[in-house]
Amino acid sequence: MNKIVFLVLLLVCSISFVQHTEARPLDIVGAATRKLFEILGKATYYDVEAGVGSCGIQSSHSDHVVAVNHGQMENGPNPNKNPKCNQKVKINGPNGKNIEAEVVDTCPGCPNGCLDMSTSLFELVCGNLDLGVCSINWDFV
Repeated sequence: MNKIVFLVLLLVCSISFVQHTEARPLDIVGAATRKLFEILGKATYYDVEAGVGSCGIQSSHSDHVVAVNHGQMENGPNPNKNPKCNQKVKINGPNGKNIEAEVVDTCPGCPNGCLDMSTSLFELVCGNLDLGVCSINWDFV
Protein backbone atom coordinates (compact mmCIF):
# COMPACT_ATOMS: atom_id res chain seq x y z
CA MET A 1 0.00 0.00 0.00
CA ASN A 2 2.84 2.37 0.81
CA LYS A 3 4.22 1.82 -2.68
CA ILE A 4 0.91 2.78 -4.28
CA VAL A 5 0.59 5.93 -2.15
CA PHE A 6 4.20 6.81 -2.96
CA LEU A 7 3.63 6.35 -6.72
CA VAL A 8 0.44 8.43 -6.65
CA LEU A 9 2.21 11.23 -4.76
CA LEU A 10 5.14 11.04 -7.16
CA LEU A 11 2.77 11.26 -10.13
CA VAL A 12 0.89 14.25 -8.65
CA CYS A 13 4.15 16.07 -7.89
CA SER A 14 5.60 15.44 -11.33
CA ILE A 15 2.42 16.71 -13.03
CA SER A 16 2.57 19.94 -11.02
CA PHE A 17 6.09 20.61 -12.36
CA VAL A 18 5.09 20.23 -16.00
CA GLN A 19 4.76 23.65 -17.62
CA HIS A 20 1.41 24.33 -19.22
CA THR A 21 1.53 26.00 -22.65
CA GLU A 22 -1.26 26.85 -25.03
CA ALA A 23 -0.99 26.63 -28.76
CA ARG A 24 -2.01 29.81 -30.57
CA PRO A 25 -4.21 29.38 -33.64
CA LEU A 26 -2.59 30.00 -37.00
CA ASP A 27 -3.68 33.02 -38.99
CA ILE A 28 -4.57 30.89 -42.00
CA VAL A 29 -7.02 33.39 -43.47
CA GLY A 30 -4.56 36.28 -43.16
CA ALA A 31 -1.72 34.22 -44.60
CA ALA A 32 -3.83 33.10 -47.53
CA THR A 33 -5.09 36.57 -48.40
CA ARG A 34 -1.75 38.35 -48.06
CA LYS A 35 -0.04 38.64 -51.43
CA LEU A 36 3.67 39.20 -51.53
CA PHE A 37 5.31 41.31 -54.18
CA GLU A 38 6.81 38.60 -56.36
CA ILE A 39 8.73 40.61 -58.97
CA LEU A 40 11.98 42.36 -58.10
CA GLY A 41 13.28 45.02 -60.45
CA LYS A 42 14.17 48.62 -61.06
CA ALA A 43 11.98 51.65 -61.65
CA THR A 44 12.75 54.44 -64.10
CA TYR A 45 10.57 57.23 -65.45
CA TYR A 46 9.75 58.52 -68.91
CA ASP A 47 7.80 61.26 -70.67
CA VAL A 48 4.33 59.72 -70.81
CA GLU A 49 3.01 62.81 -72.62
CA ALA A 50 5.32 62.22 -75.62
CA GLY A 51 2.65 60.17 -77.37
CA VAL A 52 0.09 57.41 -77.13
CA GLY A 53 1.39 54.30 -75.34
CA SER A 54 1.35 50.78 -76.81
CA CYS A 55 -2.07 50.22 -75.21
CA GLY A 56 -3.52 53.13 -77.22
CA ILE A 57 -3.91 55.38 -74.18
CA GLN A 58 -2.71 58.99 -73.90
CA SER A 59 -1.50 59.71 -70.37
CA SER A 60 -0.30 62.75 -68.44
CA HIS A 61 2.56 63.19 -65.98
CA SER A 62 0.10 63.30 -63.07
CA ASP A 63 -1.36 59.86 -63.92
CA HIS A 64 -0.12 56.83 -61.99
CA VAL A 65 0.81 54.76 -65.03
CA VAL A 66 3.57 52.35 -66.01
CA ALA A 67 5.18 50.82 -69.05
CA VAL A 68 5.97 47.15 -68.42
CA ASN A 69 9.19 45.64 -69.76
CA HIS A 70 8.87 43.94 -73.14
CA GLY A 71 9.42 40.42 -71.73
CA GLN A 72 6.50 40.60 -69.30
CA MET A 73 4.16 42.72 -71.43
CA GLU A 74 3.15 39.86 -73.77
CA ASN A 75 2.60 42.05 -76.85
CA GLY A 76 0.98 40.31 -79.79
CA PRO A 77 0.38 41.55 -83.34
CA ASN A 78 -2.00 44.24 -82.02
CA PRO A 79 -0.60 45.66 -78.76
CA ASN A 80 -3.87 47.52 -78.15
CA LYS A 81 -5.49 44.13 -77.46
CA ASN A 82 -2.81 43.08 -74.98
CA PRO A 83 -4.35 41.47 -71.85
CA LYS A 84 -1.86 43.43 -69.71
CA CYS A 85 -3.23 46.77 -70.95
CA ASN A 86 -5.26 48.60 -68.28
CA GLN A 87 -4.29 45.96 -65.72
CA LYS A 88 -3.27 47.24 -62.29
CA VAL A 89 0.11 46.71 -60.67
CA LYS A 90 0.98 47.20 -57.01
CA ILE A 91 4.44 48.63 -56.41
CA ASN A 92 6.57 48.87 -53.27
CA GLY A 93 9.66 51.08 -53.34
CA PRO A 94 12.36 52.32 -50.94
CA ASN A 95 9.90 54.51 -49.01
CA GLY A 96 7.83 51.44 -48.04
CA LYS A 97 4.55 52.70 -49.52
CA ASN A 98 2.36 50.36 -51.56
CA ILE A 99 1.21 52.25 -54.64
CA GLU A 100 -1.18 51.05 -57.33
CA ALA A 101 -0.75 52.03 -60.99
CA GLU A 102 -2.21 51.17 -64.39
CA VAL A 103 -0.37 49.49 -67.28
CA VAL A 104 -0.58 51.73 -70.39
CA ASP A 105 2.61 51.07 -72.34
CA THR A 106 5.54 48.77 -73.14
CA CYS A 107 9.14 49.61 -72.28
CA PRO A 108 11.18 47.96 -75.06
CA GLY A 109 14.54 48.80 -73.46
CA CYS A 110 13.66 47.75 -69.90
CA PRO A 111 15.10 44.46 -68.62
CA ASN A 112 12.78 41.77 -67.26
CA GLY A 113 11.28 42.83 -63.91
CA CYS A 114 11.57 46.57 -64.53
CA LEU A 115 8.90 49.25 -64.87
CA ASP A 116 9.07 52.66 -66.56
CA MET A 117 6.81 55.13 -64.70
CA SER A 118 5.16 58.50 -65.07
CA THR A 119 7.08 61.19 -63.22
CA SER A 120 4.43 61.62 -60.51
CA LEU A 121 4.39 57.88 -59.83
CA PHE A 122 8.19 57.68 -59.73
CA GLU A 123 8.25 60.47 -57.12
CA LEU A 124 5.69 58.60 -54.98
CA VAL A 125 7.48 55.27 -55.21
CA CYS A 126 11.13 56.35 -55.23
CA GLY A 127 11.06 59.79 -53.66
CA ASN A 128 12.96 61.99 -56.10
CA LEU A 129 13.36 62.29 -59.88
CA ASP A 130 17.07 63.06 -59.41
CA LEU A 131 17.60 59.40 -58.48
CA GLY A 132 16.72 58.36 -62.03
CA VAL A 133 16.36 54.72 -60.96
CA CYS A 134 15.39 52.86 -57.78
CA SER A 135 14.83 49.28 -56.63
CA ILE A 136 11.23 48.07 -56.45
CA ASN A 137 9.10 45.03 -55.71
CA TRP A 138 5.90 44.75 -57.68
CA ASP A 139 3.25 42.44 -59.03
CA PHE A 140 0.13 42.44 -61.15
CA VAL A 141 -3.03 42.87 -59.06
